[in-house]
Amino acid sequence: MQLTLQRNDLWRGLDSVLDAVPAKPALPVLNTLLLTASGNTLSLAGTDLALSIETRIPAVVRVPGAVAIPARSLADLIREWPAGELSFDVVGERLTLSGRLSDTARREASYAISGVAAADFPELQMQLHGVSVDFAAVDGLDAAQLSRMISRTVFAVAKDDTRPVLNGVLWRLTPDGMDMVATDGHRFAHTRRSLDLAAEISAPAEAIVPPAMLAQLAKLLNAHAGRARVTIGDSQLLVAAGDTTVLSRLIEGPYVDYGPVIPRDNDKRVQLPTDQLIPAVRRVSILASSYTHQVRFRLTPELLELSAVSPEIGAEAHETVPTDYSGESLEVGYNANYLVEILRKLDTPEVVIELKNHTTAAILRPAEPVAGEDYYCLLMPLRPTS
Repeated sequence: MQLTLQRNDLWRGLDSVLDAVPAKPALPVLNTLLLTASGNTLSLAGTDLALSIETRIPAVVRVPGAVAIPARSLADLIREWPAGELSFDVVGERLTLSGRLSDTARREASYAISGVAAADFPELQMQLHGVSVDFAAVDGLDAAQLSRMISRTVFAVAKDDTRPVLNGVLWRLTPDGMDMVATDGHRFAHTRRSLDLAAEISAPAEAIVPPAMLAQLAKLLNAHAGRARVTIGDSQLLVAAGDTTVLSRLIEGPYVDYGPVIPRDNDKRVQLPTDQLIPAVRRVSILASSYTHQVRFRLTPELLELSAVSPEIGAEAHETVPTDYSGESLEVGYNANYLVEILRKLDTPEVVIELKNHTTAAILRPAEPVAGEDYYCLLMPLRPTS
């Protein structure tokens, strides 16, 4: 294999595929990137067997061929290489990179990296049949909006493997919009955007998508101004944008039936400024138990009192926030870390919190929702500390 290409094009390609290279691979070959030269392009591909990424960059190919090269070594080298033209020369499984380091001085360099045969790299099928949506053709949806939907739900994904379906985000597409849902059993996030997808899909489709794939989707959307095609298959999800294609396994379902856990009769409603509530919760939580991180809410007419107790260090905290509340008094405890994270994801000047009692989940919503969007989170209460 022999070719020349621009360093900046190569770095852009490497940056696109490195996320698919595992830190602790099950097989040594997964530490490599497959480089395939043909026509006027160089293809770069990486995989951890669950997530695969392939991208193409322009190149002047003199001799086509393929080889698998250690990903981190190649990336670290190209990261430090200055802009300019690079030459690739592969003999057997050994890649030699050479080029000038300066346009003003006769400084040249040559580096050699040993790889493995392309035949040893896992075979990638970067095509998929299923329900397909071209987001470039959807009115009312841009890259920022879809990225925000991902950010607003993926934080609530479970981090353990007790219930595998909770390790991903439920993504549902219908002719009239899309929903994303995530929960770890302690908190729940749901976001919906109303859209006209009737021209793209005729029946609902859904998938439980791993967070790593959602991160790639957001990355591609932002890089290509929302111009991406998504295909949902039986067990895989494919995203194609520009010269990059990402394929991921889906998490096997079905997803949990979350409908019954959404409170329908939370009759106590309080509206609070988030720029006051977040700092107050953070301050009080400093003296909360290091095991439960519990902050108590004592809601009375026109006042919310926050308190925390730390038996470990013999400390306690109290702080008040004025409110518009006029209902019955209520006392309930929450995990301060979960609460602050939800408030930040709401990203709103004022939050509405709907409550019922000390055992029912609280519903948190933006006080002024964006047109066409519906976003809310649930937060389960904690048992009172002694």
